[in-house]
Amino acid sequence: MSGADKLGYLIRALSRTKRKDYENYVVNAIWNRLAMDDVKPVTQQLVLWPDGRRSFVDLYFPQAMIGVECDEAYHQRQRERDREREITITDVLRQIRGEDYRALHVDVSGSYEQVERSIDDCVRRIRAEIERRRQANEFMPWTEAYVDYKEFYKTRDAVSVADDVGFPRIADAVNTLCGSEYKRFQESWFVPSVMRQWYGDRYRVWFPKLAIGGKAVANGWNNRLSDDGTYIYEYNEDADLVDPVGDGDPNDIRITFAKSADPVTRIQAYRFVGVFRRISNSEDGTRKRYQRIETVFPIHRTPCLPIHR
Repeated sequence: MSGADKLGYLIRALSRTKRKDYENYVVNAIWNRLAMDDVKPVTQQLVLWPDGRRSFVDLYFPQAMIGVECDEAYHQRQRERDREREITITDVLRQIRGEDYRALHVDVSGSYEQVERSIDDCVRRIRAEIERRRQANEFMPWTEAYVDYKEFYKTRDAVSVADDVGFPRIADAVNTLCGSEYKRFQESWFVPSVMRQWYGDRYRVWFPKLAIGGKAVANGWNNRLSDDGTYIYEYNEDADLVDPVGDGDPNDIRITFAKSADPVTRIQAYRFVGVFRRISNSEDGTRKRYQRIETVFPIHRTPCLPIHR
């Protein structure tokens, strides 16, 4: 990764909290005092709860499995809720990474001196964990502004909505799922021939491009993912396309990779958002609604059938 790539990532990542003054101060102070440019800071790290709710960790260091939360005054009034939230985040990240997650806290409701001591204590703990991992040869230096999907999925047995890993092309996502070697695809939804050896025609893969600013970006198809990630709404802005199957086709199940821009790197990529089933159409059949039924899908690495495309 070039210095420009890293600088661009850091500028965008460390400015995502600009409307939260206390959080912005804590996040930037910790990063600058840590002074380790091979350690990746992730701000507003998404954590998806089992029931579909979302939480965000203020500052997360994936190489150390440590998160930092900025606790403002209102946190004092909801300690029990925060404790339950932290337990859930810990459980989710443990399942994803297979190791324990540790949360550190900076209480910004105290004096300046107290806040500074708390920040310094967080830095000390993060640095100690990173050095421990270096000594144990368990530390992977940060070298890329974005996650390389090939490396990420090399040892995983499933894709998950919690991964938040982008695939540059449709073929890259299909090849990761199936162990295949497709070169390219033109269609945005289809049944890959290689998948039929495991599932028949049960699943389609779907690669919708999400609407930007409420407007379609692909041939008039307006695809919107709900804020909680559990529904996709689809219609065409340019044509009255009537669905011939009817309302809520139970066989319309789609392994879905939505194309959008990463909020930090701004790189366009396809990200796994779940397995969706169509549950309803509008009366005229022109608008469809899909509900997420699975948040993970298995990866098959067995030799694929000889398919030429």
